[in-house]
Amino acid sequence: MEMTAPICEINPTVSGGARLRPHPAPAPGDDGLASALARKLDAVAPLTEQDRAALAGLTGYARPVERHTVLLEQAGVADHALIVFAGFASRCKRRMSGQRQIIAYLVPGDLCDRGALHGYPLDHAIETLTRCRIAKVPRAVYLDLLGLHPRIALALQHARLAEEATAHEWIANIGMRSGLERTAHLLCELLERLGSIGQVSDGQFDLPLTQVDLADTLGLSSVHVNRVLQTLRRDGLISLRDRRLRILAPRRLRELAEFEAGYL
Repeated sequence: MEMTAPICEINPTVSGGARLRPHPAPAPGDDGLASALARKLDAVAPLTEQDRAALAGLTGYARPVERHTVLLEQAGVADHALIVFAGFASRCKRRMSGQRQIIAYLVPGDLCDRGALHGYPLDHAIETLTRCRIAKVPRAVYLDLLGLHPRIALALQHARLAEEATAHEWIANIGMRSGLERTAHLLCELLERLGSIGQVSDGQFDLPLTQVDLADTLGLSSVHVNRVLQTLRRDGLISLRDRRLRILAPRRLRELAEFEAGYL
């Protein structure tokens, strides 16, 4: 049986007195889940201890989700914000044939709050690529968070701008770069994104994606992705073992991709 304890916040929108909104308590072992989200937001707008405590409270909504689980269907309208606390998820488009194009990665600290904020339907689906820990934060709780913690709200606005810029870069990646260059660019981007949330050590990070996932991201065939990875290995730019990627020559890889991290 899941244990819950009241972690209360004040909802300032209710006149005539404050309303307390209980949150589920974090499950045992979830204490460190909020660190990626806090690191990401703190880099934009320095957070207070109260801000950090509020983010930690959201881990009470986190649950394990198996790989290849659709979290939100295309054209669906969510009544909650989705937050990735562990694992890789994606934004993707599918054709009636089943063909898939991944249009964004959601890594720890990333979220989708379009439904919670605006009630608009998504023009794509949200799907896990690996086993994840995902929080579904109810709309009312999420709006309380933004209202009570302006630094968090500001940082999330910046995060949305970075996500939009990343989408533009991915379009340019597919439209203007060779298969080798676009793969190098994606690996450079992941190095920066995962490094910013403390998930890179000595140039190494977990890359639990399949070659099919990478192919559907890069607009290549899985056979082409395999050849590109072999080329990057042979040229001494990367090593990849047991889904653990190490960037051996970051400067050369950035030069190959013409990678500039400013958009992140």
